[in-house]
Amino acid sequence: MSEIHDFLRDCYDSTSVKCDFICAVNDWNLTPNIKNIVSQIHPETMKRYYGCGLNTPEGIEGKRVLDIGCGSGSLVFLLSKLVGPTGSVVGVDLSPNLIAECVNREDYHRSRWGYDKKNTEFFVGNAENMSQLKDQSFDVIVSNGVFCLIPDKSKSFAEAYRLMKDGGELYLNDIYAETPAPAELRDDLKFWDWAVTGSQLPDELLSSAKDVGFSPPYLTSVGPIDVSDSFKTLLPGRRYLCAGNRMFRLGSGSDRGPASVTYKGNIKNHESEFKWDVNLTFKTGEAVTVDGALAAILANTRYRDSFDLQDTSGPAETRRCQNPFAYLDQLSSQGKRPRCIFTVGVYL
Repeated sequence: MSEIHDFLRDCYDSTSVKCDFICAVNDWNLTPNIKNIVSQIHPETMKRYYGCGLNTPEGIEGKRVLDIGCGSGSLVFLLSKLVGPTGSVVGVDLSPNLIAECVNREDYHRSRWGYDKKNTEFFVGNAENMSQLKDQSFDVIVSNGVFCLIPDKSKSFAEAYRLMKDGGELYLNDIYAETPAPAELRDDLKFWDWAVTGSQLPDELLSSAKDVGFSPPYLTSVGPIDVSDSFKTLLPGRRYLCAGNRMFRLGSGSDRGPASVTYKGNIKNHESEFKWDVNLTFKTGEAVTVDGALAAILANTRYRDSFDLQDTSGPAETRRCQNPFAYLDQLSSQGKRPRCIFTVGVYL
């Protein structure tokens, strides 16, 4: 596995200098406020954006956030604006060149956001072992297109769980495969670089989350990935996509039954409605019946002050663990297919 780590580190170190690979930003899934912030991020930072969709958790002002696999810092600097001067964001990445790029742009973004002192910190590190960071020291953890590159995902999920406070959220954007990679390609380092061999199947994500103690994930977004002509013969009929999922670490004693919940409209930049996932949007002042699992999340996380909850005895079922490929097919059938995030093998 160290061979994979070394290869990926060297690839991203090289790409960060050449800047010959570009990912699309998922602007179709971003609010006007987020788009405005993205437009202010340093162009050299965004030139090195290699993610699979910016994931922007709501209501994080004053919170402490970790970005696992921060790359050039695009998401870190975006979140550093959202957490405000009383919050902080830490970025960790395997690539020394990308971390150097992050550090070089800290003062620019501190000044751009109007802060007296920086609220960001970066270090070179491995997602499978972040021993530099203390247990339960983060309110929110994000990751964008990184877990698909990690050989031992169980260690990385366990690390994320260890670092998260009770009531904290893991907001994971990653690349997923519809079917396993061909056996003959699973040790090919080039295909590791493209996340073909390291991408989880949707069901594997559910297992990874459950095994370490996270709540079942809720699907928040999807974005298609194309396969270049040169790779299609090696990956016949296979599909890949980017998907966002949110999941939580709930403390003991947080279980509860279904509830009628009403959104108060007090999350900044989400005053009229709050999109929870691809199937559920809370409208301000409108009661919605949710099952016990979601009621427990709303009652025991940073969202507790944004909802009125009333116990209910009636049946309730809230969707979760949605299949991202089925959802992308649904969007396509409605003429709403998002544009491609990137193309596998496009520069080889």
